[in-house]
Amino acid sequence: MKKTLLATAVVAGFTGAAQANSSVTIYGLVDAGLAYEKNKVTQSDNRIENRTFGMQKFTGARNGSRWGFKGGEDLGNGSKAIFQLESGFDPGNGKSLQGNRLFGRQAFFGLSNESWGALTLGRQYSIASQTIAPKGPFNSGYFQAGQLFGAFGSSTYGRMNNSVKYMSPDFSGFQFGIAYAGNHNKSEFEWDGVDKIETKQASNWISTGGSYDNGPLAIGFSYDRYRTNARTAPDISKGTPAKTHKGTVHTWNLFGNYDFDIVKLDLGYGQVRGAIGNKNRANVEMEASSIGLNNLFTPFTQGMRSDGLLYSQTNGYRQQAWTVGLTIPAGEAGKVLASYQGSHTKNNDRGFDGVKGNLHIFSLGYEYRLSKRSLLFAVASMGTGRLKFNDSNAHPKAKLSTSLVGVGLQTRF
Repeated sequence: MKKTLLATAVVAGFTGAAQANSSVTIYGLVDAGLAYEKNKVTQSDNRIENRTFGMQKFTGARNGSRWGFKGGEDLGNGSKAIFQLESGFDPGNGKSLQGNRLFGRQAFFGLSNESWGALTLGRQYSIASQTIAPKGPFNSGYFQAGQLFGAFGSSTYGRMNNSVKYMSPDFSGFQFGIAYAGNHNKSEFEWDGVDKIETKQASNWISTGGSYDNGPLAIGFSYDRYRTNARTAPDISKGTPAKTHKGTVHTWNLFGNYDFDIVKLDLGYGQVRGAIGNKNRANVEMEASSIGLNNLFTPFTQGMRSDGLLYSQTNGYRQQAWTVGLTIPAGEAGKVLASYQGSHTKNNDRGFDGVKGNLHIFSLGYEYRLSKRSLLFAVASMGTGRLKFNDSNAHPKAKLSTSLVGVGLQTRF
């Protein structure tokens, strides 16, 4: 049940009194189901195969389960002080998600105004999470059927720690935003007569984009740039040298849909240029570090470089992804979802020259709304992919096949 607590404060003065209204809303949703998933990657005589059945695979399938508080205080002249604290959890075992944070999904506060928009600070979504992630029949949910765990990876969805974010007001359907997060930590020390040693953790993340939603047409675009300069200290006792990683990641996406009443058509395209998920990167918590279903290929690129970095973890990584989807109404309370996603990847850096990958994912789903707050859903998805190497004798072609079938229920409060 949705509970709203309304408090009214009256400040008295010599010439009169003014009222300031504040409100806090407690909200949440629980999303869970049962699913069967099978992933298999083969390379000559090598094989990695995983099969999972049960609730543990299909919790938070459509949307991540959560609870939270949000609210604001009316400051007058169209301005408000606002905040939102949101915690993610796994309904299957009751544990907190997002690294066991108390409010791991969102934790921000700020000011908003009807005329100039909203300025917020804290842990909050990247701009792509608002302009791109909601697009498509499966949006960023349903695991491999959606963009996040499918062909695009989390270039379409991420959270920024210690960030400053501005979102404009709605201008006849158009809205834009920009966000920034960064840190710079540097240490210098001397030990046992060894020359001065320097360590550094410096990085910044800029996220921007916009959306247009008016009538049957909706368009969203995003651009994210993540820059890092990290240097670790050497291990004198083991003779391990210092490690340095410098790099810049560029990602952009353009999605759109048009509602023809009898069917809604979705199209999307995006690119990634740079090291995604490099283990040596400085931590501004760029949670946009996943390459989706392409992650299943990474064990087969282990050992191709002396530094141990994987296919997606060096600056030469390139990814193109695309999708087309349909949403078809089925009666007053139901709808059929269908989509195709594809991607092409390569890496031009030393050790990976000539490596190329491709991925194809076909998905079909159904949603039936039981009430304003509850719905049933089902999804079936199949994916195939290949990773080709320049030296086919030393590194035979790797093949990927995946399948997912699940049903679930979601209810909001």
